[in-house]
Amino acid sequence: MARLSIPDAGWLVIEGRERPMHVGGLQLFRPPDDAGPDFLPTLAARLREDHEVRPPFNQRLARPYGLAGGVFRWVEDEVDLDYHFRHLALPEPGRLRELFAIVSRLHASLLDRHRPLWECYLIEGIEDGRFAAYTKIHHSMLDGVAAMRQLVRAFSDDPAERDLPPPWAASRDGRGSPSDDGPTGAMALPGRLLRLAAGEMTSGLSVARTVTTQLLRSRVDEATVAPFQAPNSMLNVRLSGARRFVAQSYELDRIRAVGRLLGATVNDVILAMCSGALRDYLLDHDALPDKPLIALVPVSFRAPEDSDAGNSISLVPANLATHLEDPLARLDLIRSSMNAVKDRLRDMSPRDLVNYGLVMTAPLILGQLSGASGRFRPTYNLVISNVPGPERSLYWNGARMEGLYPLSLLNEGYALNITMTSYAGSMDVGITADRKALPSVQRLIDHLEDALADLEHAAGIGS
Repeated sequence: MARLSIPDAGWLVIEGRERPMHVGGLQLFRPPDDAGPDFLPTLAARLREDHEVRPPFNQRLARPYGLAGGVFRWVEDEVDLDYHFRHLALPEPGRLRELFAIVSRLHASLLDRHRPLWECYLIEGIEDGRFAAYTKIHHSMLDGVAAMRQLVRAFSDDPAERDLPPPWAASRDGRGSPSDDGPTGAMALPGRLLRLAAGEMTSGLSVARTVTTQLLRSRVDEATVAPFQAPNSMLNVRLSGARRFVAQSYELDRIRAVGRLLGATVNDVILAMCSGALRDYLLDHDALPDKPLIALVPVSFRAPEDSDAGNSISLVPANLATHLEDPLARLDLIRSSMNAVKDRLRDMSPRDLVNYGLVMTAPLILGQLSGASGRFRPTYNLVISNVPGPERSLYWNGARMEGLYPLSLLNEGYALNITMTSYAGSMDVGITADRKALPSVQRLIDHLEDALADLEHAAGIGS
């Protein structure tokens, strides 16, 4: 049995009815030109027939709610595909609005801990003959980068390739699940514990120095962000069980052009787009705080050769500069804030990065466990993620993937998450929100376009 790491187990510990801790992905497909009326029924039947399930999709929790002390372990399980894979159809007229509505409802429900923690839905009946696939998987199993790798493996860049295995089937490159590192057995245990204790002590000192410097600088430098610097906002309230998901695609070349002309990275421009959109949305509701919103930004340190299972991310705070009206001034402050983060993390080891992320999110975790989140000042205002995706178009048994939209999780007291994925020349944006806390959240899609247009104007594009 493989024991979960502390960060992976943490997603299980803080989960509740109003805060499911799974992530998801929505892929939009256009069938091949030669597809007949039986294309989707045949595809669904083929998926149900493939009973070879690979890790981590064949793993469930040995004890769904842990042992004393919160210990969780994975064990292999017999997978009931009739439960985990389902074929649905949209009601008429099959617009994207109806698609997002049904995905919102599916994303709001908890995964069954007595089974492997994933579900997959094939959804037909979308306008223009398209169909979609929605998959959700618990964050304790995969982080965003790992989930993206699993996705790329399941599809092909060859439109002529058919008979592809489903995402849960045996990997074509033969990779399996990770196992505990190092020697096993009672004789090896003392040495392993000593090495672990020494490593954690060294890492703890390094992280303590970094956080202390960060706290001191935040008092004199607006670009340096410390915990509890975020203002109260309508984004930071108690959650309901309802979710609202909306999505849109933007041309990646537009974002790159702005960054090139203004000396910013793609990630800087994305954060500036989110800043402008959030500023306009909050102004619409007469709820813009005087102080800037603070985003928690996941940073991956997963090496190419790393296993896909588990999580290899750290979390860093960034100033979104929403208090500034000028889009160029907002971008400048965001860029300075992210550069300050990079300077802090540049010399950290992977272990240091994990521990730094734990320190940055410790107030959040304690708030989740104690029930205080959403009642007092937040540690940050929202999560904004940018997950690199495939650069070339992908196909699923000849059907071209037209959109690759991520869905994320919400923590208690944090009613909004914006996650973006680059795919085949576009930036695909998925917005997950608490439907009761944030009305008309679909307006953020329009505001993102407006914010990008403002940045283009500031860069002299199209003028």
